[in-house]
Amino acid sequence: MKKYTMFLALFMAVATIAWTGQTVNESRPIASDAEVWVENLAGSLVFEGWDRSVLEVTGTLGDGVERLDIDSDEDGISIEVVFDEDYHGRQIDPTDLTIRLPRGVSLEVETVSASISVSGLLGELDLESVSGNIRVDGTPGDLDAESVSGDVIVAMAPDGADLATVSGTIQIAAVSGAFDAENVSGNIVIEGDRLYGADLETVSGNIECHALPGPSGDIDAETMSGTITLYVDADAPAYYELSTFSGKIANDIGPEATRTSKYTPGKELSFNTGSGGPRISIESFSGAIKLLTK
Repeated sequence: MKKYTMFLALFMAVATIAWTGQTVNESRPIASDAEVWVENLAGSLVFEGWDRSVLEVTGTLGDGVERLDIDSDEDGISIEVVFDEDYHGRQIDPTDLTIRLPRGVSLEVETVSASISVSGLLGELDLESVSGNIRVDGTPGDLDAESVSGDVIVAMAPDGADLATVSGTIQIAAVSGAFDAENVSGNIVIEGDRLYGADLETVSGNIECHALPGPSGDIDAETMSGTITLYVDADAPAYYELSTFSGKIANDIGPEATRTSKYTPGKELSFNTGSGGPRISIESFSGAIKLLTK
């Protein structure tokens, strides 16, 4: 009986190890402009665009995964990491997948704590995670990326991009058009040469934009208690509107802010630099506003 018990325990341990590290190597034919849907609970998802009409999935499944569903129809392919229904409430082991797919597909991804990394895709991207980070390299045709506590890091924000987090950081290396970025307690940081219109909003996070306003495209930035820092070109034409209730306004390129009332600490500032150009509106309740030159 003792030998049988020991054998059974050893068998179960080996089976668990084998299941925990189960490898995946699947491929399906797919049209270059198809739609792809992917769901994963925990771990990581890496997407790489290539010049083949094939979708390839490789990686390892975590403990508690019942199966990997890959279903295809005339519209595209869906991939779902399915967990055993008795596994709820237990600690989730990560499932790490690398998915290679044609560059022109449209991709929709949903995760809980799994990170999402995308490179080399040119189609529409709709990416959503609860606590995982989202990273996008390359130049997608359209981008909607949202995480609750994870970071959203984008190499190139296309025209019409919509980026959001609650407590993570939104970091943008460059932009190719107007976009929206919304945060609650995390920061928004924008690099690059030019900013061609943006709608930026935080509650307590800071907004820091190093890209200079372009010749067109209005910029709206708003925060409750964060600091808004915008780098500008003093010689470029633009119309500026700045206002704060109790914060400070620092301006390198124009007049000083004036009090809105002798009974309140509010300040505002409106001025032009040249004729035409974008409208730049910056509003803060208690945070500071900084217009700086490089």
